[in-house]
Parts: sequence; C-alpha cells; structure tokens
Amino acid sequence: MKWLAMAWIVFVAAVYFPDVGRGFIKDDFTWIRAAHTATTDPVTLIRQRDAGFFRPVVTLAFAFDYAAHGWKPRGYGWTNLALYVLCAAAVAVLALAFGLPRRAAALSAFLWAVNPHGVNMAISWLSGRTATLLTLFSLLAAVAFVRKKYGMAAILIAAALLSKEEAVALPFILLAWAWIDGRGARPSSSAIAAACVPLALYLFLRSLTPAMTPATAPSFYRFTADPRFVIRNLGEYLDRSATLTAAAVLLALAVYRSRPAAGAADRAVLAKMAVWWAGMFAITIWLPVRSSLYAVCPSVAAAIAGAVVIERLRAASPRPRLGLEPVIAALVVIAIPFYQMRDDLRAEAARVSQRTLSEIEHDLPSLPETGLVVLHEDPAAPVFREAFGDLASEALRTRFGRDWDARIVAQPAALRGGAGGGIIAEYWIRHGTIARSSP
Repeated sequence: MKWLAMAWIVFVAAVYFPDVGRGFIKDDFTWIRAAHTATTDPVTLIRQRDAGFFRPVVTLAFAFDYAAHGWKPRGYGWTNLALYVLCAAAVAVLALAFGLPRRAAALSAFLWAVNPHGVNMAISWLSGRTATLLTLFSLLAAVAFVRKKYGMAAILIAAALLSKEEAVALPFILLAWAWIDGRGARPSSSAIAAACVPLALYLFLRSLTPAMTPATAPSFYRFTADPRFVIRNLGEYLDRSATLTAAAVLLALAVYRSRPAAGAADRAVLAKMAVWWAGMFAITIWLPVRSSLYAVCPSVAAAIAGAVVIERLRAASPRPRLGLEPVIAALVVIAIPFYQMRDDLRAEAARVSQRTLSEIEHDLPSLPETGLVVLHEDPAAPVFREAFGDLASEALRTRFGRDWDARIVAQPAALRGGAGGGIIAEYWIRHGTIARSSP
C-alpha cells in the first residue's frame, strides 16, 4: 500500500496542485449567482426561481465558498480537491464494508483516483464538484446501507439526490444490492423505506420548482433512443470508466500468471458493482450530450471490481509475493506529463478568465453602468470562448453587478458594423496577455 500512497501523493502534487482553482469559467458564475441569491433569500435554496438543474447541495457548497473566499478562486479549488480526497477515501471504505482486504481497498481507491477521464474535470473545473458531491454522498450512503444503518443511509441518499440527477437511480441500486445479499428475498421494510422515502421527498420538492424535466429540458438534455447516440455513449462511457482498470487487470494477469477463482462473496461484490455501473449510467446513457463528468461516479464500480479480480489473481498465483503495486505506482508517476498536458486548455482558460476579470475590475471606475463589453478572441487559440462559453454576459453581470452585455468575437470588422455606439470597452488577448483599447 505504501507504494500506492507515495505515488498518489506525487501524482496529486504534480497534476492538480499547480492549477487547481486558477479561475472561474463558464457555469461557475451561474452557481455563484445562485449561491449569492440563496444567501440573501434562503428559501431559493430549495424553491429556486429559475429553470435549470435542481442541485441545492451544490449551491450550498458554492455559498460556503463564496462566504469564505469571495471572488478568490483558489479557495474554491481547494474545496474541489478536498472533495476528491474524500471520495477516494470513501471508495476504500466501501470496499472494506464489502469485506475486501485493506490492500484491495487501497488499490480500488487508487484506480478510481488516477482515472484519466472525468476526475480531472471534477477537480480543475470548479463546477465539476457536482460529480464529486454525487460520488461522495452516494458512496457514503452505500456504506451505511451495507452496514444496515438505514437512518443514516436515508439522509445520505437525500444528499446525493440534492447533488445531481443521476442519484435517482441510487435507491434502486441499493435495493438491488439488498436483493443480491438476500439471494432473491425481498429487502426488509427498513431498507425499502430508507431507499424510497428520500426519493419521494426529492421528487416532491423538485415539483415545487421550475427545474427542468425531460419534457422541458433543452434538446441536448432530452432523452433519445436513437441507436447512433446510445451505442456510441455505451462505448465511450465504458472506455472512460473502465479502461484504466482493465489495463491494471491485464498487467496483473501478466505478473501473476494465474486464473482467478472467485468465491460467493466475490461474485456478490462483482454483481453489485455491475448494478452500480449500469444504474449510475441509467440516465446519461440516453442523453445526446456527453461529458466525462458522467463517468466519475460509475467508475467506482470498475475500480472496486478490478481490485477484486486482481486480489483473486494474486491469491491463485504460485508466486503471490510478486509486487504489482510498485509497478502500477511507477507507471502512473511516469504518465504524469500526459495527465498534465490533458488539462492545459482548461487551466489556461481559467487563467484567462481571472486575468480578464482583474483587468475589467481595474477599469471599473471609468465604465458606465450599462453597455456592451467586447472580448476579441485570439485567432491562434479561442481561449475566451473556452473561459466563458455562452455565459460571458452573465459572468460580468454576476461579478461586477453592472447591467452589461458581453460578446466574444473573432472578426472585429463584422462587429463594428452591427454594434454601433453601444460598446463601452474592448479587450484583446494575444498569447495570454489581455489589454484594453478605447472604443
């Protein structure tokens, strides 16, 4: 275990410490606006005013960060990193609750933590905490359910439901686990109540808000049965959630040269992980839009299942003392530059966002209350678009409290022909440097 622990510390220090919380991008501003509103009017935490996602726990997390850090993004980043560490610990705790040895529990946590898909996004993008909050509360609910602490499980299921929509499958996942443990017997009344009461309350609270539903969601969030999307989603999410673990299992086959013989307990864990994987993808597999964040929670199943198989390979091997963990740890450390390159664009977008806000804040006394702020894109790299997306106006209004519109343009001549005299400031970016020109 010490090899995995040391490799993970090096990995986190090299991959995530330098760039975590570099700046606010895209949906971050929407969450901060919702958090600010909830601070002044707490009722909106549950009965939100606007259509969109219903995720009060995420709003509350941003509210705590806003109260502590204001507009300093680094603090928000440390919160994301702390959630990541807690999730990794929760993976290990669930594995232990299943009766796996400590070595397998540590390996499952490590495999989840270094998955190259989704986890990085959940840390480096402040809004990505939706995935880690879902994962953390779902795992803790699962641990409580396995240990038959149903009151605590109900509270944690509610927290998962209020974090992200995928959690609507969690009650059914846990009841399926109880059915597996009971070898087909009906789960106890306490288990059914712990799973179903939070879901019923969640659906009731959600019905009181204009939160989007499958019928009112934008086209890219509406379910589709088009086999082109569903089959592609299935392949991509299988890759994003399980490829790293599959590689670790293949490496174990090469090291131990044995054939695993799973007992009844191992088969039960593998069955539960299959249910977890399918359940946590039960919603997102039908969406036209794809995101690596959707793989963060389901990848827990692959990590724990992989650790079970590797442990069985080790037990069946004629040379079980051979060290697999040092090899896996070394390979992850060697791969650190590739992990770093993967996150370069998002990290640069966060830096550009923060520099842009700082530049505008410097000019704030000279800018009127209303007007158009133009952000001229760098022709070499569309970083403004990566930083703000379609939310540039909301970003500036949320940050500065001015009734501004913002527009990101790549062709200044075309803008000048249609914008007229409404422009109050223009900002240009070249090679990461931001400068203002007078309109």
